[in-house]
Amino acid sequence: MTISELGSVGELIGAIATVATLLYLALQIRANTLTDKYKAINDIIDRIVGWQSRIANSTDLMEAWIQGTKSYNDLQIENKLRFSAIVFDIFTACEACLEAAKHGGIKSESSNAVKVIIGYLLKNQGVQEYWISVGLDTYAKDFVDQVNLIREDMKSDSYNENGPLPFHMPLTI
Repeated sequence: MTISELGSVGELIGAIATVATLLYLALQIRANTLTDKYKAINDIIDRIVGWQSRIANSTDLMEAWIQGTKSYNDLQIENKLRFSAIVFDIFTACEACLEAAKHGGIKSESSNAVKVIIGYLLKNQGVQEYWISVGLDTYAKDFVDQVNLIREDMKSDSYNENGPLPFHMPLTI
């Protein structure tokens, strides 16, 4: 075998190795993308479970939540801060979920479920007051637009009168 034939064999082996490496990298990227999607949705779920747990485990937060859902504007400053922190945490988790959905980071079913949660949250007079006085200037414009669309959709009776707790607190509580 001549040197030029050996060089050709070497080039063929190098080409095969390059293609194999590229295939391997493509598979790794795909696996990492799936892992990132699962991590994103798990992070959002953890945030939602976290604020629910904080409310359930703290008398002060529970009181602020119950009073705040009735009227944000009537809250004393301490409870207004507590309520604002809870609602901010909820809305930022929802915002993260909807942002991830725009880029294929989570399934559309998950983002639709988040939109329903937002709708039920907004059934609370206090959350509406928070949104109008704080939310419009606090969150990204595209999220504000989405929430405002959900607010409009609520007027068309898409949401049942009695939403699930803790997202909708009936006034009788």
